[in-house]
Amino acid sequence: MSQDNSSDDETDFRAVNIANYERIQKKVAKINYADGIADGREQVFQYSFDQGYADGFRTGLELAKLQAFYDTLKAASIDENLAKENENFQRFKLAKPTDKTHFKYLEHQSEPLSVVSEKQKEYVDDLLERCVQSLKITTNLFKAK
Repeated sequence: MSQDNSSDDETDFRAVNIANYERIQKKVAKINYADGIADGREQVFQYSFDQGYADGFRTGLELAKLQAFYDTLKAASIDENLAKENENFQRFKLAKPTDKTHFKYLEHQSEPLSVVSEKQKEYVDDLLERCVQSLKITTNLFKAK
């Protein structure tokens, strides 16, 4: 009788061990899945942030340079050519560098980041090209030599 009991106990013990092992495996799989999702999300968010930051920084910097230059010229006595360029710049009627109208992500929210970034680059490049055409002296001052 004691041998039958020990055989049943071993069978029960194995069944419990197998059940516990499967339960632990399921929990570990769920935790690893959640960790994988979180890591993937974090990588995507970081890349998106980095790209958006670079695009926004370039846009703000380029616009702020021109805005600050012409704001400084208002207080200074300037030659006739720079005065004409100042008038040309004022005709652009650009919003402040941080204004949302300069940032194309609002117009392309449903599109991939690469498309939004390209649209932002095109916007800034086009704006800078218009500045080069109208503000030759000023933009020449900002060129690296």
